Amino acid sequence: MLSQSTTPNIDEFLQRLETILLQTWSETGFGHIEVSSERFKEDKIRVILQGSTHYRYVITNQEVEQKMNGSLTVSPTALGSNPRN
Repeated sequence: MLSQSTTPNIDEFLQRLETILLQTWSETGFGHIEVSSERFKEDKIRVILQGSTHYRYVITNQEVEQKMNGSLTVSPTALGSNPRN
C-alpha cells in the first residue's frame, strides 16, 4: 500500500532530477541540467527542470512549508563536509 504524500509536486520534481542525474552519470558522466523557478501566483511557484528534455512543475507554498518542516534532510556529505574529520 502506498502512502499519500503531502508534497507530491516536490517529490515528483526531486525524483525526476535524481533519475536524470543517475542516467547521466551511468551513461557518460557529462551533461547539463538547469533548474529555474518563479513565483507566478501568490501561493504557487513554477519550477522548470531543463536538460535534454524539459519538465515543468507547479509547487504550492503549503508544499514547500510541509517539505521544510517534515521530510527535508541533508546529509553531511551532501554539504561537502567529510564525516571522518
